[in-house]
Amino acid sequence: MRTIDSDGQSDDSPPAPRPVETDTPGRADRLGARLAALRRPGLSNPVWVDAVVPTLLIHAVLLVFAIAAVIVFYPNDLQGTDGLRMWNHWDGPHFLELAARGYWSADPARIVLFPLYPLLIAIVSWVVSPLVGAMALALAFSLLAAGGLYLLVQLDTDRETARLSVIAMNLFPTAFVFIAPYSESLFLALVVWSFLFARRGNWAGAGLAGALAGATRLQGAFLIPALAVEYLVQKRVLQTRRLDLDAIWIAVALLGPLSYLAINWVVFHNALYFVEAQRFWFHVQNAAPWDWMPGFVDTALNGTMNEGWLTVYIAPLVAFAVLAVTAIWCFFSRASRLSYAVYTLLTLVSFLTLNWPISVPRYILGVFPVFILGGRLGRRPWLGSPLFAASVLLLGLFTTLFVIGHWAF
Repeated sequence: MRTIDSDGQSDDSPPAPRPVETDTPGRADRLGARLAALRRPGLSNPVWVDAVVPTLLIHAVLLVFAIAAVIVFYPNDLQGTDGLRMWNHWDGPHFLELAARGYWSADPARIVLFPLYPLLIAIVSWVVSPLVGAMALALAFSLLAAGGLYLLVQLDTDRETARLSVIAMNLFPTAFVFIAPYSESLFLALVVWSFLFARRGNWAGAGLAGALAGATRLQGAFLIPALAVEYLVQKRVLQTRRLDLDAIWIAVALLGPLSYLAINWVVFHNALYFVEAQRFWFHVQNAAPWDWMPGFVDTALNGTMNEGWLTVYIAPLVAFAVLAVTAIWCFFSRASRLSYAVYTLLTLVSFLTLNWPISVPRYILGVFPVFILGGRLGRRPWLGSPLFAASVLLLGLFTTLFVIGHWAF
């Protein structure tokens, strides 16, 4: 039997080659295996087969569907355009304005948008038009999010559940914004990869991705406590009562939200100016749920059933229910993690404090456990099939509303 002396060397002479430890591989071995998997071409790589290709195909179908929807409702809108303008509604033009003019020259109301996505649009605009660049970025980050989600789910379950989770992400009723010039795909990709890096023990990657997420959306700040919980669980800090240098990288994630506050301070001399902007221009402010929810629910139950009733009242309430169910599942399911539960619960609480939550159905696209739960439910034929069918129908409906210029979150 081999023995190891005090300086860590084997006493065998000559030393026999060390066997490959396939049951408990080191971090370098696991990383090398995953990198090798990513280098596999074509159909031999499950990430491409189960995540990237389906995402591309679903995007292509939605693009064709959007053209058909515009032809049916507003055929003249397609004349003399490149066919992409139909996607440039609501927040889209605001992101493009910010990319072109910056916070100093743009409308002051644009301060409610975080800086990373407009910065990336400004960079790619040196090569292509801003709209094309913004939509190309949305596609690229959708693919990155799909691949990351697939790998993350596989850490806890099987390939089929991972594949269905990616399908749930792409067929979610508001997933059309992954095509539009919106920041949702960028934010989702950064959140997913931050958790993936953390689960793999790469805390530098987790912290850096978390910082970028915090420079993309306000909810990126919730990654900090979630990553801290993941760190405590992985490192067994409560048992060992010891921290190591990896904890520093969690603090690095603070740089994202701090950079946004700094922009508010530099431009408007008020680090919290975005709060005033939300209240003044968009009539959105923080309030206790019991102050605004009763009236909101009453309107949903007794209001006139029309398009606005569906998108402004019913859809946000359904989104809250989805988030609540997901948070409960995260806390009690063995297929989830406590860090996922913390991130989901904090997001839910923050949304519940919005007195006018009409964009929540879109915002929850950044809560990736929703898609993991969707993937697990998809394994149940009696429940998965109806849920996916309903999701596809709603996705078609909301995509139509969006591309013809109506409100869709």
